[in-house]
Amino acid sequence: MIVRSQVYSLRLVIVALSTLLCALGYYSYTNYTSLNEYHEFLLNENASVEAELNQMVMNYDMLEVDNRDLQARLDDSKIRISRILDSVKYLKPDVYLVSHYKKQLEVLKDENNKIYLLVEQLNAENVFLKEEAIRVNTELDQTIYVSKSLKTENSTLSRINDKFKRQINKAKALSVKNVLTEGVRRVTNSGRIKSTLSARRARKINVCFTIPENKFAAKGKKELFIQILDPSNNVVGDRGVINVGEQSLIFSEQLVVDYENVSLQECVFIEPLPGEPFQKGSYFISIYHQNTLIGKTTMELK
Repeated sequence: MIVRSQVYSLRLVIVALSTLLCALGYYSYTNYTSLNEYHEFLLNENASVEAELNQMVMNYDMLEVDNRDLQARLDDSKIRISRILDSVKYLKPDVYLVSHYKKQLEVLKDENNKIYLLVEQLNAENVFLKEEAIRVNTELDQTIYVSKSLKTENSTLSRINDKFKRQINKAKALSVKNVLTEGVRRVTNSGRIKSTLSARRARKINVCFTIPENKFAAKGKKELFIQILDPSNNVVGDRGVINVGEQSLIFSEQLVVDYENVSLQECVFIEPLPGEPFQKGSYFISIYHQNTLIGKTTMELK
């Protein structure tokens, strides 16, 4: 009876151990399967983050941005994406890393949405600017057409209109025509001018000219400078110096006129400095406005 009882007890122990081993085996298998599924989940999440980052880089590369500040933001985002991509590709994924990557991905997505919104705004502004450019060009063409219609009024304005095709600002410049000069012997008390062709008798030179009508020019005070060169290429009068481009110009007289966009006639007397009488020969008269030559002529004193 004792032996049979021991055998029976041993059978119970074996059954219990077998049951325990089966339970452990099942638990190990279940745990192994769960670990594999968890590892596969981490890999899938890691791959999903990597795919989204790659797509963002491709989208950035396709964007064409002319704005420097916006381009700098794009470059900064691409650098951050590249750094995260390197970590995603070469670091072993775990719960913390995947969670960290996904948080950074959400931040980048928000930045991405803001950048795309700015790009859309810039594109809309560019469309508006192009439309404005077309409108301005149309108005410019109409203005050029109007300027051509004035061509028959005078040859000087015709030359300005030709230049107006290349640069509209030149249409606003003053011009002069009918530049007339004469040697002056004296001026009577009544204002009559006694002219002369003799260099020995001349005491001054009278310069007269017409500023024609110009609807494009701004109204107001206009400062003109007149230069007269004698036969020896010396400046008659020498009243001061102005800059014309990169060169200096000695002028013989300064004249300020009040221009109201209508034809205007002006005359000015120019006298030589004491001790510098007029010489026989050709004199060259030039008229400047805003450092630009706008009229010229020559005269002879015998």
